[in-house]
Amino acid sequence: MSAHKSNSEKDSHEELTPQLTLHPLAELWLQQVDILGGVAGVIAVIVMHGFRDHHQTVVRVLAAAVLAANLAPLVSLGLRYFWSLTRSTFLRENSLSALFCLIWLAGLMVIQVVTKFGVPGLVPNNSMLAWTEFVALARGAIEMVRITRQISHARFNPALVLVMSFLTLIGIGTLLLMLPRCRPVGEPSAEFLTALFTSTSACCVTGLVVVDTGTHWSREGQCVILLLFQLGGLGIMTFGAFFAAVGGGSSSVREAATMADLLESEQLADVRGLLRSILAFTIGIELLGAALLSGLWADEPLADRAFHSLFHSVSAFCNAGFSTRTESLMRWELRWQVWGVIAGLIILGGFGFTSLDNLFHSIRSRCRPRCNLRLVPQHRIRLTLSTRLVAITTVVLLFAGTVILLGMEWNNPANPTEPSSQLANAWFHSVTLRTAGFNTIDHGQLTATSKLFGIMLMFVGASPGSTGGGVKTICLALSILTLRAVLKGRTNVEVMKRTIPEIQVYRGLAVIALALTAQMIASLLVISFERQPHLILDHLYEVASALGTVGVSTGVTAGLQTSSKIVLVATMFLGRVGAVTLLAALAGTNNEANYEYPEERIALG
Repeated sequence: MSAHKSNSEKDSHEELTPQLTLHPLAELWLQQVDILGGVAGVIAVIVMHGFRDHHQTVVRVLAAAVLAANLAPLVSLGLRYFWSLTRSTFLRENSLSALFCLIWLAGLMVIQVVTKFGVPGLVPNNSMLAWTEFVALARGAIEMVRITRQISHARFNPALVLVMSFLTLIGIGTLLLMLPRCRPVGEPSAEFLTALFTSTSACCVTGLVVVDTGTHWSREGQCVILLLFQLGGLGIMTFGAFFAAVGGGSSSVREAATMADLLESEQLADVRGLLRSILAFTIGIELLGAALLSGLWADEPLADRAFHSLFHSVSAFCNAGFSTRTESLMRWELRWQVWGVIAGLIILGGFGFTSLDNLFHSIRSRCRPRCNLRLVPQHRIRLTLSTRLVAITTVVLLFAGTVILLGMEWNNPANPTEPSSQLANAWFHSVTLRTAGFNTIDHGQLTATSKLFGIMLMFVGASPGSTGGGVKTICLALSILTLRAVLKGRTNVEVMKRTIPEIQVYRGLAVIALALTAQMIASLLVISFERQPHLILDHLYEVASALGTVGVSTGVTAGLQTSSKIVLVATMFLGRVGAVTLLAALAGTNNEANYEYPEERIALG
């Protein structure tokens, strides 16, 4: 009876809904084709430039595809207008598509008119193709933002969205790095495994490489790697939501909730503000870092100097650890740009965006006068418990790591003997071992105790909501607080006059347990594949570096077996998205049980 009533209500609703077009199914089909055509146009432009100067036939076919991608919405718009029953409002409702078509056609006409006056160096066909490519890229970017918003608005598990976004980015990066132009002139295209490993390392902001970034890849290939670890560091969903927010669109509650989960933010209402802060802060810090790092390449041409500075600034802030120098930052430990600027960028990138935002607003609220001109009290923004735990744990790890590494490497003959160099190396590696993959000394020459301590730092990693990996500083602090509660016989985990919810205690301990399991399994696989007992510690070091998305290496990565490289690829991906996030994505949404079983004590030892 209820089913019949529901069907009848649906039929009556459809009867009351006015039909806006003569062919509704064709209208819907054309709208989907427009979206896919915009994305296909972007792909065609990128692939065409990847094959340029190598396969002219392929370039011509792709140029025709770009032209078709721009013609498709023009034809679609004309047909839909002809079928529309509300032509007076059709153009207003489809203003964006119409605007792109008009801009494209107007640009082509302007190029034709300008070329008739014989402007030197302006080739009509090339200029028209370049304009068509630009419009296709702009339109494709808009369509990608629209797709991103639809994904955020849909009823998808946020963990699944995050996992799929990284898988998609890794796949796209792999295909881009296999294009001929991503390799130096005269060199063959990159092999699939090399491209996959590099793309995964860049997207997961790890920094492990099987080939030298500065010599194996062309400038175009290095730009692809730069783009991958920029997107991977911030999360491609962050970019999509940001452009949707600045576009003026209203965010639904579900979309805001999805982004809050992805950003690990507790403030659902201020997600859009947090997104703007993230992008503004990131761009500002990276540009400032690039300007400060420019002195490291003072003897190079301006263009190369700017590129290397920007590459290393973004790599440091995103905790990626990629370097265009074959020996990374070795022998530069006393340069202030290294121990000061790059180390500072790494710390900021690994601190966590939510904590940084809370810290900034808290400091600003304390610097303002308590009352304004209208004598209205100005409320101070307090530091959240997460921000305080992150700050304390980070400071303790940085300075304790510096002291311990300095003591362990003091008498190592492989390192510089000057006290200033030893102190600079200890400080820099206390910073980079938890998050980034830069190095100022050869990690293969570290003492065994330093390698074991480095594995511990890599296992901890950065802070929640940051560009780094690891189990996170909060989990380390939570485990210590839980141990303290157990030793004191307390049933609750308490700190700074606050009680941490039990579910978060369980989740933190689960993260540590899953990370330990992943570390053991990956290490067993690599050691069994390599069968080199004298390199067991180095292989443990590589796996910890991959799982913590750190990127430091003892120099054995390039010589690993194919099976071991595949294990590291999976480990880097797991380390970036997180074991709990991956399990949540695979398991889906589980309903909480509304019952409890009787308690029974067990023997613990």
